[in-house]
Amino acid sequence: MTRSKLRWLGGTGFGLLLLAAAYALLAVLCRYRAGLPFPPGLDPFCAVLPLKDWTGFLSGGYILFLVAFYLYWLVKEPRRVPYLVVATGVLMLVRNLFLLLTPVGALPGMMPLYKGGVASGFHGTLLFDQELFFSGHTAVPFLYFLLCRNHKKLGLACLAVSLLNAVGVLFMRNHYSIDVLGAFFIVPTIAIISRKFFGALDPEASPD
Repeated sequence: MTRSKLRWLGGTGFGLLLLAAAYALLAVLCRYRAGLPFPPGLDPFCAVLPLKDWTGFLSGGYILFLVAFYLYWLVKEPRRVPYLVVATGVLMLVRNLFLLLTPVGALPGMMPLYKGGVASGFHGTLLFDQELFFSGHTAVPFLYFLLCRNHKKLGLACLAVSLLNAVGVLFMRNHYSIDVLGAFFIVPTIAIISRKFFGALDPEASPD
């Protein structure tokens, strides 16, 4: 096995370990939050929005987006995959920290996102309705938008998915508006952290 393949396997494996740790911690945090009487908060913006069911787009549609995104890189430039997986793992770990500090419960009228549909089999194990700040549906595609600056069409597609997801989770009362807006302000910092500590994994990283 060549050195480049070993590097690819090592980087991808490390990223998958980060994701596994993030999801294991997320499961603990969500079960912890479900057992406590967190009061619902008030969101004047969501209060004026109609309640609409975007379950299909936000579950099955989002999964298809993620599959298509990584298939693109596996075909176009597989050397980037380790960096993208690691950056996603960093995002999820940081998100868990914010979730731990979130002092409110779900919005009144929240529509369960993962009960039913393509993702229903993962409800309560990998997917939870207690995830609040910040919105992962908004954050992950926005992170990919920031990391795809050299691939404009793909980057714009990621931005479009992020914005549509943001609208969808607000329509379903699955997130507060601050969960969505906060993602757009926090994710650039996560991109910088990923570049700082794991930029060596990225073949497109520009030299300092």
